[in-house]
Amino acid sequence: MQRLQIQVRTQCRRCGALMRADLDELVARYGGNASLIDRQEQCRMVACDGATFYLAARRYGGPWRILVDDAALRDGLSLCPPAHLAHGRPAPVANAADLPSPQRR
Repeated sequence: MQRLQIQVRTQCRRCGALMRADLDELVARYGGNASLIDRQEQCRMVACDGATFYLAARRYGGPWRILVDDAALRDGLSLCPPAHLAHGRPAPVANAADLPSPQRR
């Protein structure tokens, strides 16, 4: 992802906040061969104790793909609040049809 300059962000399951993810930081933390599929992190929004999942886009302005494959984690996505950017602006919608399937792993 880093070599291909893939865009990565997180979305909180509890508050819906979208935040940029720094691939250099993720590589330093997890290693260059780590996967972001099904990985969750603690939300960094002040006063939120939610968990985030990752989304990726091949290019700036491209469609976002939700990086959740586990069925139990994927089922919970329908309960998430709407994604939002700073100042409460609605976010572009990730394409749920592009969710990875176990057959494509």
